[in-house]
Amino acid sequence: MFSKILSNAILPILASFIVGAIIISFVGADLTGVMDVIGMVVTDPANISEVLLSAVPLICTGLSIAFAFRTGLFNIGAEGQFIIGGLVAGYVGITLQNTNFFLALTASILAAIVAGGFWAGIAGFLKAKYNISEVVVTIMLNYIALYFVQFFVPRFIRGNNDIISQDIEYADGTKYLHNDFIISIFGNERLGTDLLFALLGLVIFYIIMEKTVFGYELRSVGFNKNASEFVGMKVNRNTVASMFIAGAFSGLGGALYNLGPVGNVVVGSTFTGNGYMGIAVALIGANTAIGVLLGALLFAFLTVLTPLLAFEGIPKDIANIIIGLIVLFVAAKTLFESKYLDNLFKRKKGDK
Repeated sequence: MFSKILSNAILPILASFIVGAIIISFVGADLTGVMDVIGMVVTDPANISEVLLSAVPLICTGLSIAFAFRTGLFNIGAEGQFIIGGLVAGYVGITLQNTNFFLALTASILAAIVAGGFWAGIAGFLKAKYNISEVVVTIMLNYIALYFVQFFVPRFIRGNNDIISQDIEYADGTKYLHNDFIISIFGNERLGTDLLFALLGLVIFYIIMEKTVFGYELRSVGFNKNASEFVGMKVNRNTVASMFIAGAFSGLGGALYNLGPVGNVVVGSTFTGNGYMGIAVALIGANTAIGVLLGALLFAFLTVLTPLLAFEGIPKDIANIIIGLIVLFVAAKTLFESKYLDNLFKRKKGDK
């Protein structure tokens, strides 16, 4: 087990950082200064809170991609599901801001989850009914979601201008995800209940995938559709259900993003990147709950590190290069597989 983790994640990430260090040295930066900055990120509470803040949407989209992967599907549409979830959560939150606080919060989150699931479910239905590639459909749905937000916001929830909605908050000005307990720990008012929702998403993913018959059936259909159908499993239903649940995780991420640190629905001319980065997170995490958490934290760490490295004269693109290297080395993880490592761990296991 440990040898698999070593070859699939630890060694590829280590190799990417070594190559990154070589690149950093070529641009003339002081590696000692870089290490000091890295130390500051992992020890300063303000920076740690920013890492967690950046990790929340990546956890959700990573779970979305991982869930689809585990059930034999490729969900390229996490970005669109994320956008739609954020839009619906914002609209419901603004509409219900004069009602009960917890009713408005619950309705916003659930509406986003359903919206994200529905958006992905379209691809699942077309895959199940007509065997249309979910890759093509989800990519197209990403753009539909992007342009739908551009249409919807200025007409229905317009704020000070056409590119931003009204503030998503309760009638008394309280942010829906404001959490005094979380703030007391990290001292960051932008980080709140969204962190707890993301952690809850990890638990739900784990329970569904690893502890339920339903999750077993979903994985079975993804592994072998014909055999699953032969033993009486509802293949088409499970395909739609898999995409719906995958989209629900992305929709949750969009809700936490807009209800939390952003506080508005912003009309973007391009994608946020959280959905596409979720692919890398799921790949790093080997499509497991704990792996997605660690992958999200890793990429969030690099996101926070990037602007701080500018003070050491390191271009911001260096972090993107390191991210690319991580994905490259993880994708080529067979480079790190070794019969010597396998035999070593087998020998140690036999000695016990």
